[in-house]
This record gives sequence, C-alpha cells and structure tokens, in this order.
Amino acid sequence: MNYTTLQSTIADWLHRTDLTAQIPSFIELAEEKINRALRVRQMETVLAATTITDNLITPAADIVDVKLLWPSGYPNSEIKPQSLSVVLTGDMMNTATLYAWQGLDLRFNGSGDVEGVLYRRVPSIAADDTTWVGDNYPSLYLYGALVQAALFTKDDPASWQALFDQTVNEINGNDQRRFGSLVARAR
Repeated sequence: MNYTTLQSTIADWLHRTDLTAQIPSFIELAEEKINRALRVRQMETVLAATTITDNLITPAADIVDVKLLWPSGYPNSEIKPQSLSVVLTGDMMNTATLYAWQGLDLRFNGSGDVEGVLYRRVPSIAADDTTWVGDNYPSLYLYGALVQAALFTKDDPASWQALFDQTVNEINGNDQRRFGSLVARAR
C-alpha cells in the first residue's frame, strides 16, 4: 500500500469527505504510535563498534530503542538496561555493564567500545511513498489512522484502538515465534 492508496482507503473507511485535509495528520500520528509499539526484525539495525566517550554514545536520530548491547568482541556479555538513576549512582566500571537512556544519548557505567542491535524508526510513508509496514501490514496504518480520526471527531476510538493493539500484538508475536522465543506447549 502506497501513501496515496492509504489516504484513499482511510477516506473510504471514514465515510466523510470533510476530513480529507486531516488524513495526512492522522497517518503521521499513527506512525508515531507504530514506532512506540512495534519491535520487529525489520526495524533492527547493527550498531558497529562505537567508543563510549564520557560514559555516553549518541545513537543515530532514527533509533527508537535498544534490542541488545555488548562490549566489543564479547557478544555473550550483555550490557544490561537499567534506570538512569542506577547508572548515575552506581559504581563506575572499566568495562560498561549497564546502560540507560539519557535524553537522546545512551549513558553507561563504564567505558570501552560497545556493539549491538538497535531498533530503527519505521520510515515515514509520506516521505518514502511505501514502507515495509505498508507492504506487509497495511491494516496497521489504517487502524492507527482511524483511531486518530475518531479522536479528532470526538467519536469513541475504542474499537479502532482494539484492532490496532491486536494487530501490533500479532505482528510482534509472529516475529518472536520466528526466532523461537515463544514455546508451543502440547495440550
């Protein structure tokens, strides 16, 4: 689904012609929700060896979350996420063992080089015309935009929100099953 088709589909589902000018905002707000909710392999990007300077690194602007970090050369030694207060007040180590978000930076309790896997923001469908979300999960854009439309028109967004949440859970769950993180049990 490309951007034009998405706008048209949203307009069809709204059954209203007076909201056409707001549809791009509904999509933009839906993308914001998508970026907060999804954590799937299509969003993953490698963090190459990066030197921790003054206990900080600054990930690229399109990074929304951390999947996993480790000291360079030691992929089996996970640097654990922790609250900022724990990282700031804890003992400083030679090699980082903990990290926390501090604004747009990642703060560590030590130094060295760090590698990892980060989650990159879903690209804007308005800017790119198509995205992997639109290609694979167009209903996620639709339900997310319809939640925003309902809020705008002061209608109850509950049914659209439930469909959005269900779709997010299915996408995240399917991605986890592919990598064996969910275990099937016999009944």
